[in-house]
Amino acid sequence: MDGHAHAPEVEQSLARTPGVEASRLVLREYASARPLRECFAREAFPLPEPGPGQLLLRTHLLSIDICAHTRMQADADPADRLDLGEVMPCATVSQVVASRHRGFREGEYVLAHSGWQTHEVVDASEIRRKLYPNVAPVATALGIYGLYGYIAWSAVREVCQPKAGDTAVVAAAAGPIGATVCQLLQARQARVVAVTSGEEKCAHVRRSFDPAVVLDRDAPGFEDALRAACPDGVDIFVENVDGRCIDPVLPLLNRFARVPLCGALDVEWDRSTGDRLPVFLNAMLELQLQVRPFTSRDITRLHPQYLADPQFISELGALLRSGQLRWHEEVMEGLDALPQALERLVRGENLGKLLVRLD
Repeated sequence: MDGHAHAPEVEQSLARTPGVEASRLVLREYASARPLRECFAREAFPLPEPGPGQLLLRTHLLSIDICAHTRMQADADPADRLDLGEVMPCATVSQVVASRHRGFREGEYVLAHSGWQTHEVVDASEIRRKLYPNVAPVATALGIYGLYGYIAWSAVREVCQPKAGDTAVVAAAAGPIGATVCQLLQARQARVVAVTSGEEKCAHVRRSFDPAVVLDRDAPGFEDALRAACPDGVDIFVENVDGRCIDPVLPLLNRFARVPLCGALDVEWDRSTGDRLPVFLNAMLELQLQVRPFTSRDITRLHPQYLADPQFISELGALLRSGQLRWHEEVMEGLDALPQALERLVRGENLGKLLVRLD
């Protein structure tokens, strides 16, 4: 909770307000060869009223995350798989429509986890962070000033620990984690080699973040270009979901290199190529590599409703207010656009953080 003066308790009966309707998308069937939009059904439901100590939230913006695609797979881990008939969970920027808690006022924006629906009633104790548009646009709470920024900030601060002149290779540099990592490393005078895919994303990274080198991992001769870009080896390697940079970067790593892993790798283990784990473990031993994971699954504090680290909020807020950090968002409109947005993310067609707005 913040230190602002508490408003009087507000009791409203929005469920009886004419024209107000609540809707949600529920999983109708698990993903297969059919388009993802055919896996969901839209439902209307009565607008709930908050009880004592509760808030009625209206969803303003939703985060589109690759884990949603995992949740739609019938063979997914039971801990991740979404049951049929359930609403897809995700982080949201939501607005307080009605409050029965003295710490929240109607109209305030909060970081919530309402998922693919227009409204939700929550216990006020579940909301750990209010959002202030005068500090940063509220949409940033789903990207650079939220989960993705927090992962990037934690990785740079706790593992990368860059020194002036360090060479850092950042994979998936056009995404919300990679882009933030690039900028935080550059602010500490590291020399950043940014890796992404395709001419459009390379141009975007070069134009927006101006790293020392930008490389297209899909271009012919990528490994040779990477070696040429790192003549003094690699001191920091930020692996960010893709996984295709590990093999070419591994022989370039310097002694005591730092390697934060910021997402589950999007690669399958091909046994026909041999077991590469011993090579990686030997490199860790011989070079004394520091390898540490940063994922939202196994670090409880990264849950959207717990993104209230005061140091993170202070440091990133100051950088955002001063204009020292840049970010890019793509926004689609409407509840029915959510499956199409997820399809776009799965195909890698988005540039920057992908959001859906319900207003």
